[in-house]
Amino acid sequence: GGLRVNLGCGSKVRPGFLGVDLGENTKADVKMDVLAWLRAQPEASVSEVYSRHMLEHLPPEVFREFLEQVNRVLKPGGQLLFIVPHYSNPYYYSDPTHRQPFGVHTFSYLCETTCLHRGVPNYARIPGWHLTKVRVGFLPYGRLRLLGIKLPMLSDLLNPLVNATHRGIELFERYLAGVLSIYEVSYWIEKR
Repeated sequence: GGLRVNLGCGSKVRPGFLGVDLGENTKADVKMDVLAWLRAQPEASVSEVYSRHMLEHLPPEVFREFLEQVNRVLKPGGQLLFIVPHYSNPYYYSDPTHRQPFGVHTFSYLCETTCLHRGVPNYARIPGWHLTKVRVGFLPYGRLRLLGIKLPMLSDLLNPLVNATHRGIELFERYLAGVLSIYEVSYWIEKR
C-alpha cells in the first residue's frame, strides 16, 4: 500500500512508520531534514503521513512548501494526521522555536472541503485534500492522587465533552479557549 512516514518523529517511534528527523536525540530511521527527505521521494510514493508537534517549528515560508511536497509524495487515497499545539496553549508561546500558530480552523483554509461548520475562504487550498476530522486535546497540568488513586481532572471531563461534535470544538475555541487553554489540535486529512 505504500510507505507510511512519521515526519519529525523525534524520540517517539510509531510502529509501522518510517521515522524521519534531524534532531540530536532522535530515534529516526532516517536522520535527515524532513523537507530535504520529501524532495528526494518519488511522486505518489507515500500512503500515510503522521506528524506530531513538528509543523509549528516551520517558518511560514517553509510551511507551504512542506505541504506541497507532502501532497506531491502522497498517493491518491492517502491519509494525513497532523497534531500540533493549539495557539491558546501557554507552552506554545514559551518555546522560541515555534514559528507557526494553529487553531481549529487552520486546515479548513488549506483543504478543498472541511468537516467543520464555520465557513472560511479556501484560497490557499490544496486540491484534493479533504479535512475529515478534527479533535482537540486537553492535558492535566498535574495529576493529583489520594490514597494512591488518581483523581479525576478537568481535562478528563473536557476531552470527551468538547470532542463530542465538531460544533462543540468550534464553540469552545471561539468562546472559552482564552479561559481554558487547549493543549493540541489533531487534523485528519484524506487526499481524494
